[in-house]
Amino acid sequence: MNATLSSYGPAFGLGVLVPVTLLLIVPLVMAIRNTASVPGKFVIIALWLRYIAGAYHIYMFKRLGAGLSGNALLSIGVTAIGLAFIVRPANLAIRQLLPIYLIIAVAMVSAVLNHDPAGGINTAVKYAYLIVIAVAVFQALRLDPEGRFIGWALVAFLPLLVFQALSVVLHLPKGSETGDGLVWIGGYNHEGAFSVALVAGFTVGCFARSVRPAIRIAFLFVTLIGIQLAGYRTSILALAPLAAATFFMGMTVSVRREQRAFMATSALVGGTVVLSLAAILYADKFADLVTFLSHPGQLIKPPREFDYADRQVMSARPLIWSSYLYAWKEGGAVQTLVGFGPESWEGLFKVYPHNTLVGTLYELGLFGVAAMVLLWIVMAAAAFRAAGERIKLVAAHFAFFLLNMATMPFWQVEGLGLYGFLCGYTIFQARAAAARPRWRRPLPMAHRSEMGASLVR
Repeated sequence: MNATLSSYGPAFGLGVLVPVTLLLIVPLVMAIRNTASVPGKFVIIALWLRYIAGAYHIYMFKRLGAGLSGNALLSIGVTAIGLAFIVRPANLAIRQLLPIYLIIAVAMVSAVLNHDPAGGINTAVKYAYLIVIAVAVFQALRLDPEGRFIGWALVAFLPLLVFQALSVVLHLPKGSETGDGLVWIGGYNHEGAFSVALVAGFTVGCFARSVRPAIRIAFLFVTLIGIQLAGYRTSILALAPLAAATFFMGMTVSVRREQRAFMATSALVGGTVVLSLAAILYADKFADLVTFLSHPGQLIKPPREFDYADRQVMSARPLIWSSYLYAWKEGGAVQTLVGFGPESWEGLFKVYPHNTLVGTLYELGLFGVAAMVLLWIVMAAAAFRAAGERIKLVAAHFAFFLLNMATMPFWQVEGLGLYGFLCGYTIFQARAAAARPRWRRPLPMAHRSEMGASLVR
């Protein structure tokens, strides 16, 4: 096999990448042809391009033009096309999107005050990508309320699953983040971004109602296996609420209404058994998480006070978080409020913050954290108001929140695609609920008698 080694582990060579990519174009074309709306086609193509580009990371990470990497140029191109030809200008004013504009505004102010306007522009483009995906999903659902395009969107995740399967068959593993084993990520760059992309696939699959149950269940099952093979603990933990909600809802609504109470009880019992088994099986993998949650204050301290044992907890995440928190604390008044500037950690720290709130605090200060939390609250509130699948939607938002606690999906385009889909679907369902006619209060008996008499006449 023609394999190339990168600094992150082995990657497929062009001898494998090109023919497999040509094969993967076939289902992509089928998905596009069977998707009626232009926004739906755009979402499928945008996601597919990102995931196929991830397999070419040793090429796409290089600067290809204007000092930008291939991945950056691809994201800018997708965002520009979306804004120019897909997104309706009126939909950019959807109120649930306002916190994203607030984050962009804080990022621009922080960039200017910290004398790094380029960082602000990069962040603005990144969040513009999020807005474009969210609005495109929303518009696609308005044209296709049954969400048939979501079923075809599962094709976008085939590159992840196919290349991962090839890495298993051809025995092309990568050393795990914790250094205690091997992970299988299909020659992609890192298990973090790869597993976040698979979480996105599982999330889309949960809402692909138009797909035949057997195909949908098979896709979700294979995606779960893929996440296990990727071995990224954050994604495994974050996915638990959504997987449980999907299991519960699937069992409950699959029977007649009079049988649903019994089935709901059975689902709760079965779910409890599964969670208990998972707790036993993953006891060693998440033992250090329990250690941290038992006494979190003891592991958030000046970095110089970390001994060897402390550095082993949660892949050294408490040490990473403390490094950023104490660096932010030592900043001036400007840094307290708006941080050190977007992407200012690069070149100063060895690794990224591994927590969205910690990273946002360092980069955008208290104002940035407030804007980020506001975005999560606004979208979660919309999920609670959703017209359908409310339990799964709320669980999906909670899963995304958990994901942010030990990694940074907002820093990864894969995470932006995940949240973009989730936000677009949530906004549509919230608006559908608001548009439903409310039941009127019963008329007084006298009025009903008069109405009945008038109908007889």
